[in-house]
Amino acid sequence: MLRCRTLVLACAGSLPLLATGGCTLVKPAIGAVVGPILILSEPAGGFGGGCGCDGRGVAAAFAALMALGAAIGLVTGVVSDVQALSGAAADPTANWWHPMKTNTSD
Repeated sequence: MLRCRTLVLACAGSLPLLATGGCTLVKPAIGAVVGPILILSEPAGGFGGGCGCDGRGVAAAFAALMALGAAIGLVTGVVSDVQALSGAAADPTANWWHPMKTNTSD
């Protein structure tokens, strides 16, 4: 339940970005915010227990995951815009909140 609430809050914080343009602009910013949450909340993630490291390692890992989320969001955003412009997407706004899915993903 905490994961769902955190994801909803992260998405709500990114709602103003939707007014700026299509998925190419929006999904990288959403990916930078939501990407680390999605990656770290996976049960197979390596950050589940005490890693025995100081805060600098955690901050560096979080920054790297933010960059990864933004990069994935950029790729899926471009793909989503192409699919929307070509008519392949029934709903162009589907999955706008998920940086790792396009608008035609299930």
